Amino acid sequence: MTIDATKPIDQVLVSDLPTYIRETRTEVNSISALSSVGVTVLSILGGTTSLDIDTDLGTYGVELIKASAVAPVTLASITGGTEGQIKVFVFQDGNITITDGVKSDGKFYLNHTPALSDYSPAQDDILAIANIGGDGAAVNGYWKELFRTTSVK
Repeated sequence: MTIDATKPIDQVLVSDLPTYIRETRTEVNSISALSSVGVTVLSILGGTTSLDIDTDLGTYGVELIKASAVAPVTLASITGGTEGQIKVFVFQDGNITITDGVKSDGKFYLNHTPALSDYSPAQDDILAIANIGGDGAAVNGYWKELFRTTSVK
């Protein structure tokens, strides 16, 4: 739904106004959910292969994630993403590996060679990704790498 600026018209029944109010609130809430910014401190359990938005990560439009792992983990996907969401990972240790995948099922689609190889960030490395094609429910889309920064200290 999109907000219809032509409604309600002047001759609408008063009993119809709550419907317009609810529709407008729903649309405003969905817009604000994608335009918000947040920070998540994430400690990933050993053996984890996928993260879930709303369980592990926030529903923010732009989210900074301070990620660490208590044991080595290899992440292959993030589920529940909505197109346009941006996640910026700041790795707190060297225990996390990201698997490069194909454009589906919430997989990471990274910018490095050789293609389909793992990325093993070190402490203080940064990886920024954006969701392409996700609807926040049944379709996860994929996570396209925007940039990465390697720590030199």
